[in-house]
Amino acid sequence: MKKQKIQFKILFRSPKYPVIVISQDKLLASRDIDTLAIALLSIPPPSEKDYVKVIDFTGEEFWFYPEKIYLTPGFFPKKWTKKRVIELYNNSSNAKESNSNYPLKSLSSKKFSRIIGEICELLSSEQWRNCDTV
Repeated sequence: MKKQKIQFKILFRSPKYPVIVISQDKLLASRDIDTLAIALLSIPPPSEKDYVKVIDFTGEEFWFYPEKIYLTPGFFPKKWTKKRVIELYNNSSNAKESNSNYPLKSLSSKKFSRIIGEICELLSSEQWRNCDTV
């Protein structure tokens, strides 16, 4: 059986890695374009939207459209805040399953990139524990 090659398109600019992928039922972390493509092509979009949100290392939101198989920077939303990213993780099924929370204290002394990196580490370790290949 031959493998089918899918062309994954990035419009305008690529996200800065690592990134957090917000799927319908959980969060996923990706460290490069290859794992991002696997993650985006293997998850369903949230039920109320026709795209999947991706948050990059700088807090910028990207949108993946499964129908057209492309990723683009979000057009209207502002950058994510430290608090919003932490609340996203703490309220996710990932945090509930692993019984872990990211602390909301001392946000002013932490760089946004550090918070994203640490949350991606938490997500990656959970993905490996669950034997996911993303």
